[in-house]
Amino acid sequence: MRKIKKILFLVFLVFIAVNLIGCQNDNNEDNLPYTVTFVDYEGNVIKEINCGGVSQCEITNPGDLEDVGDRYFTRWSIWESQWDEISEDTVIKPVYTLDNKLVTIFGRSIYFYSFFIMTGIFVALGIGLKETQRIGLKKDDLLDGFLWIVPIAILGARLWYVAFELDQFTGGGFFPSLLRIIGFSSGTLDFSSFGLSGLAIHGAFVVAIICAYIYTRKRKIDILKMLDIVAVGFIIAQAFGRWGNFFNQEAHGGIVGGAIGGTVNLSIEQQFNFLRNSIHIPEFIVNNMYITRGLHSTAVEPFTGYYHPTFFYESMLNLVGFAIMLVLRRYKKIYFGELLSFYLIWYGGVRIFIETMRTDPLVFEIFGLTLKSAIVTSVIMILAGIGLSIFIRLTRKGMDYSTAERPWF
Repeated sequence: MRKIKKILFLVFLVFIAVNLIGCQNDNNEDNLPYTVTFVDYEGNVIKEINCGGVSQCEITNPGDLEDVGDRYFTRWSIWESQWDEISEDTVIKPVYTLDNKLVTIFGRSIYFYSFFIMTGIFVALGIGLKETQRIGLKKDDLLDGFLWIVPIAILGARLWYVAFELDQFTGGGFFPSLLRIIGFSSGTLDFSSFGLSGLAIHGAFVVAIICAYIYTRKRKIDILKMLDIVAVGFIIAQAFGRWGNFFNQEAHGGIVGGAIGGTVNLSIEQQFNFLRNSIHIPEFIVNNMYITRGLHSTAVEPFTGYYHPTFFYESMLNLVGFAIMLVLRRYKKIYFGELLSFYLIWYGGVRIFIETMRTDPLVFEIFGLTLKSAIVTSVIMILAGIGLSIFIRLTRKGMDYSTAERPWF
């Protein structure tokens, strides 16, 4: 027993000695010289502060940096409130927003906005082609429909947006107004200003449904089978398309933490920490949600700070809806057409939730009331989805997914 006590006592002494040595080393390290370096976007040194033999060094801000192309400076990689904690060689880098251009070729830029919309469309097509034969349709029928319905649906999305934002496009006469509507923002045939930066998904969906009805009647195809494919494609295409809004810093929610009486409730650092650390939004997304006051208009961005990434919330919810639809089509008691019903109900609910946070909704007035068009349309979608499911259940006995082949995924 005495031997064990001696061993334990020796272990205790060694433990104390090691910790004392460690403390002594820490004190020495605190007094070692170190350098704090500020660099610009290219990594060039713009300011260097040598802290020699002091435990706390006075670090001063070198000032905000200039924009780099379409990127603008948001903050330093280490918050100013944390500079007093620096005690070793540290490089402080600038954090910029993201460039909304994917690539520039011969002076003509391709934007992420159009890239993600087209990616979503072609992903939807690929999934649809996989699904057609499984439910008794021909791939050629889907391809032919795709080639003429998609362009018209995009036109429908544009016209839906224009109808609620007409003041943005009119002025200077008929032809300048027409040119703005079709995408020439300058009102002239200047292709450098061409781009459909205003689209409304509800317009695309309504036009696609009408076109699908006409097309399936002409081809003598079961419209509900076709619309199930359209619904699955739409929700995954929307999930992709919202990332184009992210790069454009649009379709966002309000300032994080809100504001009272024209004053924000949280500091810039607190806004960032809420998005990054409280609800765990990836940092590259948070960085691009720093938006300067009035970037699009002071009504949309009344403050400079971090805004809620509603595009991200909607994209993730659309992916969840897409996953549910992939599961539902395996369930043999689901009728053809009920995937469309699910889409109408799911997306209608998602969009109502998102629109309560958006700062740039499309609105209209009726009977003295100002209503958000997306919310009104979404309510109609939900009611239509419920009604369609009831109608299918009552009139299409035996027309369910038990007759379909095994799912490819």
